[in-house]
Amino acid sequence: MDGEFQLRNPEIEDTAHLATLGRNTFTETFGTLYRQEDLNHFLEEVYSDSVVAQELADPKLTHRVIESDGELVAFIKVGPVHVPAKSPSPDAGEIWQIYVRKSFLGKGLGDRLMEWAMNYFRSINTDEIYVSVFSENPRAVRFYQKYGFERIGEYGFPVGDQVDLEWIMRKTLKEL
Repeated sequence: MDGEFQLRNPEIEDTAHLATLGRNTFTETFGTLYRQEDLNHFLEEVYSDSVVAQELADPKLTHRVIESDGELVAFIKVGPVHVPAKSPSPDAGEIWQIYVRKSFLGKGLGDRLMEWAMNYFRSINTDEIYVSVFSENPRAVRFYQKYGFERIGEYGFPVGDQVDLEWIMRKTLKEL
C-alpha cells in the first residue's frame, strides 16, 4: 500500500483540494439524507476553502491526508475535545473527522489513518480519545468499536435545519 498511497501532512497549498475532498466525502456518505439547502449550508460552514485554510493554520488541530496518483483520497483531523462530552480529562483529544472517498473504501485507508491517530495521541500523552459518529452509520460505528471506542452519550448534530442523532464514543488509552 505504501507505493500506491502516501500518508502525509497537508500543506497550505492543499487547502482547495482538502476542502473539495471534505465536501465530496460528506456528500458521498450523507448527501441523500438532507434537503439541498441544508446540505449546501453545512458544506459551506464546514468545508469552504476559507474554513479549511483556518483549520490548517490552527496549531490546536492536526491533519493527515492520503494521496494516490496526485489526488487526495482520504483525510483525518484531530484536536481538542469539542463534542459535548461530560467531563473529558484535561489531556483528552478528539478525532474531529475521518473520511475516505467512496471509491477507496475497503483498501485499509481508514485503518491507516486510525493507526496514525493512535500513535499521534500517544505521542502527546492523550489519555482519552473522543469521536462523534452518526447513529445511523453502522459501518462507522463498527469501525470505531474495532478500535475500542464505546458509546458514552449522544447529542443533536445540526446539518442546516435538520438535526441528526450523533453518538459520542470514547476510547481510553492505557499504557502498554
